[in-house]
Amino acid sequence: MPLDLKELESFVISAETLNFSETAKRRNTVQSAVSSHILKLEDIVGQRLFDRKRGQSMRLTAEGEAFVIYARRILNLTDEAIDSIRQSPAQSTIRLGTTSTLAVSVLSSVLEDFAAQFPKVRVEVSCGRSTTTIRRFDNGDFDLAFVTDQGKRPGRLFVENVDLAWVSGPRFDLDPSMSIPLAFLTDGRDLRRFAMNALDKTKQESHIAHTSPDPIGLRALVIANLALTVMPRIAATAPLKTLSQADGLPPLGRLPIAAYQRVGISRKEVDAMGRALLAHTSMS
Repeated sequence: MPLDLKELESFVISAETLNFSETAKRRNTVQSAVSSHILKLEDIVGQRLFDRKRGQSMRLTAEGEAFVIYARRILNLTDEAIDSIRQSPAQSTIRLGTTSTLAVSVLSSVLEDFAAQFPKVRVEVSCGRSTTTIRRFDNGDFDLAFVTDQGKRPGRLFVENVDLAWVSGPRFDLDPSMSIPLAFLTDGRDLRRFAMNALDKTKQESHIAHTSPDPIGLRALVIANLALTVMPRIAATAPLKTLSQADGLPPLGRLPIAAYQRVGISRKEVDAMGRALLAHTSMS
């Protein structure tokens, strides 16, 4: 049987006062109502909670002493839940899908600017490969997707061609006369293609020195000054640094970055997030 909060309140106060009459005064009710509450609780738990012998002071039974601990917890948790909801107005939520590379770089600035305008909007960020993210977006998992361009489809907000850059750690020592060590995602065929095509044109030697199945792992390899990689210039945030033709490396070209907004959803905060994504992407 479910526990009634009024009955629990009567029990907790009675445990403190050991007097049903005093409990009734504090609860602004009659003593018979308090007695009824206690009897109902005893029926539910199947144990006597008070010893109430004639001519003797009332006291809690061993079962009553154990049960009052749980009763107080239930009442305190109920008060906490009510206070939390009263003090925290309902929040709007934006579900954003993106890549780890964009999340740890350009997205941070986007979210900072967005929060200044909409401080009470909750943002849920999920990271994955662009192909996986757009598939989840198509299935309705996200309000917005911020990924490498996945082609024209309903809801595409923009496509921006951003510069690709050679990226290294802060103390990477590049010797163009030697085979250049490279690091890529295990299945990072797209950006690997840009690097290999550029190096082939200048007949520079290179080799895949390190790989990682995850962009965060790849970033760690590069920050450790173990190899060069290729990424969108807007994603090359400190402590990473970009290299160029002045360092003896060939140009790489550009990569299309796109944002998609779920068709049929138009809220001012979602629209604002889309504009913020465009503003920071077009900075490149």
